[in-house]
Amino acid sequence: MGLLNCGYVALFLTFAGAASAADSSFRCNLEPISGDAWVPSKIAIDFFDDFNTAQITDAAFGVSVPAKVVKRSGSSYVLSWSLPGLAVLMESGEAEPRFRAVLNMSNLKMSIQSIRLEEGTTLPRGSGSCERVDSLSLLAQYQVYLQ
Repeated sequence: MGLLNCGYVALFLTFAGAASAADSSFRCNLEPISGDAWVPSKIAIDFFDDFNTAQITDAAFGVSVPAKVVKRSGSSYVLSWSLPGLAVLMESGEAEPRFRAVLNMSNLKMSIQSIRLEEGTTLPRGSGSCERVDSLSLLAQYQVYLQ
């Protein structure tokens, strides 16, 4: 393969790598603010399809579940998900805790709320900060490999 053809292959891999690196990942540390039940303390969020879908991983249980994503404003997204099969809301006996969180992209802050169906209870809430974890494109991986 000639030098010119190698250049075309490298250019193709660069653009392919840039497209595959378009997804963003975040790691969030959360603390409870109020309420009488558990909220996750560490979660990972992986966005796909240009922030239209997401996968949430709860660090405490190692469970990864899909999340519904809705753009709330120019700089924030609402995420909704449930953790099937985990009974962490003991007093209600609910076996599928559900959560709603807002991720502010401009300051990387998150607020989270546990969603309950029963009346008269204080909804568990939490807040915290997130850090962006960008994946390397194929070109960047190749450059790191060369060093």
